[in-house]
Amino acid sequence: MFRLIMILALLLPSSAYAELEYNEAWIKNLPPPVPVRAGYMTIHNPQAQAVSIVEIHSDSFASVEIHRTLMQDGMMRMEQVRDLTIAAGETVQLAPGGLHLMMMQPVQPTRPGETHRIILEYNDGSTQELEMTVRK
Repeated sequence: MFRLIMILALLLPSSAYAELEYNEAWIKNLPPPVPVRAGYMTIHNPQAQAVSIVEIHSDSFASVEIHRTLMQDGMMRMEQVRDLTIAAGETVQLAPGGLHLMMMQPVQPTRPGETHRIILEYNDGSTQELEMTVRK
């Protein structure tokens, strides 16, 4: 049975699992007393079907969530996005003032130039690792 599973895994096309393309992935550095950081990037979906990011993990932060900045009743506020769906062939920008990663409670103070690994989980159960660089 194990051998059959291994053969099937090798025969499946690599596109059977979601994989997105990430560019310019960076984390905004803030002073150590500030308990959150924001993460930004460009995400492109080269797949033939939509892909949803449903969970994000990092050993460098207590939690990582996707948030959206909204203007409501003349006030700026943030709202958590439970899953971020990127349509086939589309590109989504995570940028200041819009969609972004809310990276809470860094395990260690962040410093410009260092990198932090995050793991993104997709709606099909697959995962992808990404390195993000801290910037001023």
